Amino acid sequence: MGKLLVFLIAAGLAIWWFTRDPVEVAYQKCLDKVAEGMDKSVSGGGSDVEKAMADAVKGMGKAMGTAACEAMRAACKDDRDGALCKAAMAQF
Repeated sequence: MGKLLVFLIAAGLAIWWFTRDPVEVAYQKCLDKVAEGMDKSVSGGGSDVEKAMADAVKGMGKAMGTAACEAMRAACKDDRDGALCKAAMAQF
């Protein structure tokens, strides 16, 4: 009984892994890359105004990166054979 349960769990995981939507996988990787880039950036500056400006720019960069990832996902959902989708899938 125990071996059967382990086999069923392994088979379910394998089916889930190989049937994931490649567009959604690329979208998640894109979001992870944006988040990683924003986490690496440092809000420098000595004064509170400089730090606030750096944080604002960081937030704008994250918003732009997220919008780019969403545009890639939308382009792939509209036309999976399009140039933008193919380039994004190759990158992620």
